[in-house]
Amino acid sequence: MACWFSTNGMSKPDSNESLETEFSTKCSLKILGKENKPMEFVPLLLRDVRQCKLTSSPSIFEAFNGAILLRTIVVHARVVGKILPSKKNGQYRFEIDDNTAVMTLFVPRRSDDILEVQRLQNEVTARMLCKQQKDALKALQRLLVKTRKQLDPSRISVGNKIFIFGRPSFFHDHISICGFSWEIDEGPSRIMEMAFKDELIEWYTKKYS
Repeated sequence: MACWFSTNGMSKPDSNESLETEFSTKCSLKILGKENKPMEFVPLLLRDVRQCKLTSSPSIFEAFNGAILLRTIVVHARVVGKILPSKKNGQYRFEIDDNTAVMTLFVPRRSDDILEVQRLQNEVTARMLCKQQKDALKALQRLLVKTRKQLDPSRISVGNKIFIFGRPSFFHDHISICGFSWEIDEGPSRIMEMAFKDELIEWYTKKYS
């Protein structure tokens, strides 16, 4: 089973507040356009992701017996299993659980991208020796550090709660999730988890019922 994406990873904001803003903005994208247009970043419970069906288009899926057409989804779950990629398979495999179902999540390992970001980090560090544009270079360095973390799914551990932006993936009669962007829900605060659940309740009440 393969899961490859060219979409860039989502960098981690500097605070829970900015992360909440980014999350809300990204979720709002799904309501743009015409009523029957496939939606982006649709929040779903895993039990309902498992019920998604393919359509005639390989990039469009239906949920709730065709009531919703979607391209991409967002879920929040706890990691309960992890399998490291082999030399032949450049993907991390995780088992995730949101208390409604357990599903398999595939996240590609972007080794080449990580090396390129590291090269850029080294170049920025060298240029910071010059006082000119030092503030801008520091900002760029922070961004590169965040980007590198986002490209490295080895950071995801069993027990972590994570947000996944991705799409359903079908292989014979098995459905999994291919994640092209993810964020570890870190820290003692549950702001992001509660924001997701509020969004989830609103959509299950107003759109999915």
